Amino acid sequence: MDLTNFQKYPPFRLAELHAHIAPAISPSIYWQIAHDQGFKLPKKDYHEFIEYVTLSEKRKMALNDYFGKIYDPLLHKLSSGTFAQEKAFYETASGAYRNHIDLIEIRVNIMKSNNNGQQDLDHIIMAELRGMERALLEYPKLSAGIIFCLAREFSVEKNAIMVDKAIKYHKRGIVGIDFAGPATSSFHYKDYKAIIAKAKKHGLKITAHAGEVKEADDIWEALEFIKPQRIGHGIRAAYDKKLMKELVRQETVLEICPMSNLMTKAVENKEEMKWILQTFVENKVKFTINTDWPEMIEGAHLWRQFAMLLEENMLTMEQLQQCNKTAFAAAFAKKGGLEAYL
Repeated sequence: MDLTNFQKYPPFRLAELHAHIAPAISPSIYWQIAHDQGFKLPKKDYHEFIEYVTLSEKRKMALNDYFGKIYDPLLHKLSSGTFAQEKAFYETASGAYRNHIDLIEIRVNIMKSNNNGQQDLDHIIMAELRGMERALLEYPKLSAGIIFCLAREFSVEKNAIMVDKAIKYHKRGIVGIDFAGPATSSFHYKDYKAIIAKAKKHGLKITAHAGEVKEADDIWEALEFIKPQRIGHGIRAAYDKKLMKELVRQETVLEICPMSNLMTKAVENKEEMKWILQTFVENKVKFTINTDWPEMIEGAHLWRQFAMLLEENMLTMEQLQQCNKTAFAAAFAKKGGLEAYL
């Protein structure tokens, strides 16, 4: 296999199931948004700003450190509001298609994207939908959907508001509910059993960040109480044979984000990542390949990750093709582009 040609022209079109809006916005777009709205940036030079917000092989950072220093105080601030959200969703979805992706699902916490509660949630959601719909109109072969992220640090009542908004706009393209954010002692999946049942009743699909940076106990709890169709990351399940059997039994699909896990030190090195992926293959656990942070990690566009996995002998071409087929089959977003929501 010619890896040079693979990196230029992937041999198949891709599906991206796990990309958060804030780190999916190109740093160049952030630069524009900041100057359009008069935000003061930590770096005055464009190239220094790019280096400041981007992770790479030379600059890795623990997940919580990145959230505390860059993601929460800077990226969330710049990407908040109707202007930024509409531009972000348009640029992210249209950019995905230009980078060989035919289907993308974009994640957002609408309560962290409304300027600390200063803007109405419905206006935020409509801005996101306008951005996505414009991309679908310009790229008819692209399919897309939006997943609302509930925050573990929020109260059940506060998160329930976002579920109700997802139900309200489901027919317009809000396709799923996610659980994300740092673990807290007050968060328990069992508290969301009724809320998630309501979401499923109205056609929403469920995923949950679990088993990324700690032991896999939270995956067990998610499987028991909310029975998600997918698990975000889930890499720690590779260390629990009984859990892998349960994932297979429930037909739960994992959303693996290789470069994100490497750059945020969730996985120690490429050798461990290869072992995790091959362990899932051997135990027949279904998984997909995703970016998580396609623009905040150097060289992390989805097709580049496929090329990296092939070049590093982590997965074979046949296994990569199977991951991609699994992604299309496990997608929450409707196929058919803009027509799917009209």
